[in-house]
Amino acid sequence: MAYSKMTKYNPHVPKSKTKGLTDKQKEMLDKHAKNHSKAHIDKMIFVMKKEGKSFTAAHKIATEKVGA
Repeated sequence: MAYSKMTKYNPHVPKSKTKGLTDKQKEMLDKHAKNHSKAHIDKMIFVMKKEGKSFTAAHKIATEKVGA
């Protein structure tokens, strides 16, 4: 299923994408995904995993780069 930039993400982020994140980060992402696009959530996951940023820092970066 194709997503547009503004399509809301499935409220449950798959485990395969969140491997390597803490349990708290996974829990927060699940809640956060209800209000943001797939692109936003994917960017947050990338930043937290690859750059080692915190949830808040990843959210700020994703908002600047992708939007809500």
